[in-house]
Order: sequence, then C-alpha cells, then structure tokens
Amino acid sequence: MATAELARFIANTEYRHIPPEVIAVARNCVLDGMGVALAGSRQQAGQTIISYVKELGGKPEAGVIGGKFRTCASEAAMANGVLLHVLDYDDSVSGWGGHLTAAILPAVLALGERQDSSGQEVLAALAFGWEAGERIGDQIGFRLMQLDWHPHAVLGPLAAAAACAKLLKLDEKQTRIALGISASEAVGLRANFGTDTKPFYAGKGARMGVVAALLAQKGFTANESILEGDLGLARMFTHQELDSAKLSQGLGRPFALVSPGVAFKLHPSCGLTQRGINAMLELVREHRFRADDIAEIECQTRASIPQTLRFSRPQTPAEGKFSMQYCLAAAALDREVTLRQFTGEKVLSPAAQQLMERVKYRHPEDAEFDAADNIGFQAVTVRLKDGRQYSRRIDHARGEPENPVSQEEIIAKFRSCAELVISPPDIEATIDSVLKLDSLRRISRLTGRICQTSLSLDGHKR
Repeated sequence: MATAELARFIANTEYRHIPPEVIAVARNCVLDGMGVALAGSRQQAGQTIISYVKELGGKPEAGVIGGKFRTCASEAAMANGVLLHVLDYDDSVSGWGGHLTAAILPAVLALGERQDSSGQEVLAALAFGWEAGERIGDQIGFRLMQLDWHPHAVLGPLAAAAACAKLLKLDEKQTRIALGISASEAVGLRANFGTDTKPFYAGKGARMGVVAALLAQKGFTANESILEGDLGLARMFTHQELDSAKLSQGLGRPFALVSPGVAFKLHPSCGLTQRGINAMLELVREHRFRADDIAEIECQTRASIPQTLRFSRPQTPAEGKFSMQYCLAAAALDREVTLRQFTGEKVLSPAAQQLMERVKYRHPEDAEFDAADNIGFQAVTVRLKDGRQYSRRIDHARGEPENPVSQEEIIAKFRSCAELVISPPDIEATIDSVLKLDSLRRISRLTGRICQTSLSLDGHKR
C-alpha cells in the first residue's frame, strides 16, 4: 500500500542515510526560500497576512519572517508560506512544477522553532517532505492541472505533513495518520491564479502540515491509506487509481531533491514563463534591437500553456506573472525580468500594453514535445519592422536541473531579496548559517535573524 510504504520510509530512514548531494540541494532550497519570503514580506499581500496573523495573537512559538513578532507555530507557518510564494519567485519541482518548498520550508522552520530542532533535523525533514510530495505529484500532478486543480494546493499539505512528521519523529502509524489528516486540506483552484489567494495555498499547506503532525502525535485518527483506493486522494481528485508499486519503488534512490530535482527561478514569474523569458533575453542581448523595432513576437509552446498563463492583457503585477505576453514584452523593453518589472506602473505602461498586442502564440504538434516534460520547449521568434527575423529555442531554462545555476547565483539572489528587509550584517550572517546548517544546533539561531524577533542568537529572550 502506497501510504504505508511512504510512511515507513519517512519514519525509519535516518539523516545519515541521506546522501551529501541531497543535503546540499536542501540547503540551497532553504536559502532561496528565505530570501524570496523576505522580499514577499514587503508586498501588499505579505503585509496583509502579517497584519492578520499578528492580530490573532497566539503563543510565541515561532517567528513571522520580516514581521518582528512571534506567534503559534501553525499560524507562523501559514504566514511564512504566503510570504514565500507571493512573488512566485520560489523554486519548483522539475517536471510537473509543484511548489513544494513553499509549503514545506515554512512548516519545518516554524515547528522546528517550537521543538528547538537542529539544522540537521530541519534539512532531513525538508528532504522527506519533498520525497513525499514529488512521489505523489509524479503520478497525479499534471493530471490535477488538466482538471483545473492547483497541484501545489492539493499536494502541499501532504508534503508539509510528511516533513513535520519526520521533524517530530513520529512512528509509521502516526505518519500515516498525519498524511490522512493533511489530505482533508488538499484543495485549490487554478481560477485564483493572479490573485492573493494563489500564494495563500502555500500558507494553508504549511499550516496544515504542522497541525496534522501535532494532532497525529496526540493520538488523533484519520484514514491510514489516504492515497489509494476508491475513496483515496488520487481517485477523488483525478478519477484515476494511484500506482502504489510505482510510488513505493526506490524511495530515496535517488531522493527527489536531486532527481527529478529542483528548478530555481531567476525571474519572479510563473515557471511556465521562464523558458520564453530566457529566449527573449538572449535575443535582445545578442542582436541589440529595440522594442520599437519589433513588428511581431511569436512564442511557440505547448497548447496547454495559455490555460495557466491566462492573462493576455494583465492589469496588475500578479496577473503579469501569469502572462507570457507581459513577460516577453518586459524582457524586450528592459532587457531584464526582475522584481522591478512587476509593479503596477510597469504592467500598465503604454509601452508594455502596446507591445503585448504584438505577441502571439503558436502551438506545434504534440509530437514535437518530450512526453516526459510537462512544460515543453519554448521558442521565441522576433520579426522586426525592417524585415529581419531572429529565433531562439529554449529546452531548459536557467535554474532547471538540466541547466543549473551556481550556488553563487543563489546567494546573489538571496542578497537581492533580503536587502529589502534586513541589514547587511544579518544578510551575511544568514548566508553563513545556511551554508553550515547541518552543523547548527538550534534552528532559532537562523530564524531569529530573518524574523527579526525578540530572541537573541542563543535562543534566550533579551
């Protein structure tokens, strides 16, 4: 049975069994995730969720990133999940594209503070949460998208629950129950893309992971085979049975963090835009044409891509993140796609709005795409008013495992995000702590800096 085998693997596999290369990727996920959450805390939606959670009060167990206060672990996890995902700048699974770190990391950081966990324990929890989320998502993630569910919203709670179960050292039965409890929160609609509710899916997943694991620890009950069967998660959401043997075979060999691996973003927009952005940036930098020179931009993608990138004429920064038209226009206009391009002023500028009218899709036959890659290649062709034409095809965007970024680039991204919130000394100290996270005895030594709480670095109140 899939649920039982997954729970057994999580409960019985120790940190020493995790290969060093998995831990190295996990550290990068921590650094990247904390950086984008810090930047997210300065967004309007981020400020709203921070204000909401602060008003709730709660036992001061864990810090809210950039919030300068502490609250109960479940609500801190929820707030930090929203902050981590609000910019759509966080990493994703290479392949079906779920945003697992956005649900897992806030959960294990908050629960880790509550439990006084070590860096090793947090890294292990992250690895096991990713293993659970990707193993399930590998079978149903793309199908969920086809049925207009948001895969991350469905699978985030289970991934976070698996991670929190590991952090609490739950046994096999308790871990199965934690997965069963978390599945009750497994829901999210793609209709909310381009709104503040899309990042809320990450927050609710993180919160449910904490709640499910704590309830399971206290003896709460749930269905212990929640993934499979006629009433299991897979059939209820996709109308298809889960392949239990496939899910169970080779757990951790290799870990999902290294295969299929993590796609880190260099541009703060939907993962489905990244290859197109890469193509346009390469063209404008190589051929040095101006946006005013462009007669037409054609973007070749899978036919399914516009179902997610559904804003052909976005009116807000959030909608711009789900618009291939805007992302390509921004790349052509500014020769970069960074946080600076996603403001109301930029999206609504006459130059961007006019150039978007010249962007069109073309969808080749499915036979031209790799069946194992749910995004598919993206090719951009720019036709200039003087008759010149340039094209570029991108099979894997920068940051994907097949076209990886360096750790130095991840560190640079962290600095660019963190400088919006914390001081240069805290930035460098945080980087140093994450790079040595597997030797950190108390996770609060790390979280205290990014949350700017009233705890000193040794964990004691000032």
